[in-house]
Amino acid sequence: MVRGSILLLMFIALLGCQPDPDAVRVGSNRWLGYAPFYLADELQWTAPSDIRLDETLLLQASTDLNLEIILIASVSAGADVLFARAPIATLDDLRGRRIGVENTALGAYFLSRVLDQAQLDIADLDVVSLPVHEQVEAYTAGRVDAVITFASEGPALEASGARRIFDSRQLPGEIVDVLVVDRQRVSPEQRRRLRALWFDALRAWQEQRAKTDPHLLARLGLTPAALQVTLNGLLMGDRTVNREWLDDGQLHRSIARLNQYMSERQLLNNVRHEGLVPRCEVLEC
Repeated sequence: MVRGSILLLMFIALLGCQPDPDAVRVGSNRWLGYAPFYLADELQWTAPSDIRLDETLLLQASTDLNLEIILIASVSAGADVLFARAPIATLDDLRGRRIGVENTALGAYFLSRVLDQAQLDIADLDVVSLPVHEQVEAYTAGRVDAVITFASEGPALEASGARRIFDSRQLPGEIVDVLVVDRQRVSPEQRRRLRALWFDALRAWQEQRAKTDPHLLARLGLTPAALQVTLNGLLMGDRTVNREWLDDGQLHRSIARLNQYMSERQLLNNVRHEGLVPRCEVLEC
């Protein structure tokens, strides 16, 4: 995480396990940071390129994968958030409170960074494991006082009185969505086509929001407000962002800092592949 150490917290995909040797299957979860690929799929741009989008694939924690990051999809700059109810107004006020967080590498990392900022220990909080889709209901029912969640949940939480007290803007460059491939399964030409598809679809989305947003709202199950508030918290991975992260060495330096941080905090138990942590777990063949 580069707000001190980089969090490559999320593989958008692992490419492989293709029944058709000429096709590339891209697995991801339903996250707006991967929207250009979803848009390309909705517009049927993927079929001519022999690229298939699969929302059900999991990235397999396997030692036989030869992974390469080929694309920065997005950088979180406010899209990952800690919401809390009054009278909690600062991180210091979290002591002794019940906080809901998803049981994922991202959730553990974000919680650890919140504790750093507040100078609290995990024992100072009552941590409740909650998947994202259950957090609004748990908050509204009073079962938790705060939640670590995505900005897309913000409109519903704020309607119930929650306030944003901390987000990934305070952790600049630490939470990054990436596209990774298995070098043994994805050829250099397929990698080139994937990157080209991403940049073309991203440009189409950015230039034609009125036409493209409805596709994404339906595909990702978002309201217009949830889409916009999440997008406001994302730096999308255009060519400039990718050049800065991949070509200029920022990614390599960030991974090294992330590894050190997560090792020191004992957050690396299930982490492989040079410290990269998946937002959506891993490919399952």
